[in-house]
Amino acid sequence: MGLRIAVAGKGGSGKTTVSVLLAKVLSGDGRKVLLVDLDSDPNLANALGIPAASASPLVHRKELVAERTGSTGEPGGMFILNPKVSDLVGTHAVRCTDRVALLPVGAIENAGEGCYCPQTAFVRALVRRLVLEKDESVILDLEAGLEAFGRSAVEGLDLLLIVIEPGMRSVDTAKRILRMVPELGIRNARIIVNKVRPANLPTLRRHLSADGLSTDIVLAYSDELALRDLEGRPVFDYTDPEFETGMRTTLCDLGE
Repeated sequence: MGLRIAVAGKGGSGKTTVSVLLAKVLSGDGRKVLLVDLDSDPNLANALGIPAASASPLVHRKELVAERTGSTGEPGGMFILNPKVSDLVGTHAVRCTDRVALLPVGAIENAGEGCYCPQTAFVRALVRRLVLEKDESVILDLEAGLEAFGRSAVEGLDLLLIVIEPGMRSVDTAKRILRMVPELGIRNARIIVNKVRPANLPTLRRHLSADGLSTDIVLAYSDELALRDLEGRPVFDYTDPEFETGMRTTLCDLGE
């Protein structure tokens, strides 16, 4: 049985970069990894070096959602609450390496809190299957903010990684997410501080500590990563020794 890890945080905090670098760590240790893009602004394919044309989000495939949920597309129409999704990894995952694959799921756009529609049923069923049944390790790159938690789509995870960039809005989002962790049955949550310059790290740690937050893993600001982002280049081959050490320590703490 593999690990089930979700990566959350404010938009722009670096969730996708963290997800990809975590996949590199796990695959480098010999694990098979499935990355699942659940963001409404999907960027995992680009970060992995996979052409966007070959990684269209499943929720945008109306025929697929309709086939699996029995939905006619009519507002208020009937649909299956627990659609069949067990075969979708085999048919729709895109391979990055022999150990790493991407499943581009996407998010339900323009859906408010509490909304339940065919796309929601489809995504929930798929995430639940991935978290509960897949043999390889699964990394969920969640939608920015709190939407995934409001829909309780991440119950039963082994680890939740909350990415914070230097800034109070990012910290506030992390605090709100952490308040939801116990009720969702998430056993472990860790904070990753991203895009922080070494000279500013002690000050940031003091501010986080004052809010009752720890600094579990650090991914320092990198001109190289910033340039890759600007140019749209993949980050899978990027190496940050401090991040990898912190990540492996966290995995060891989980008994992995």
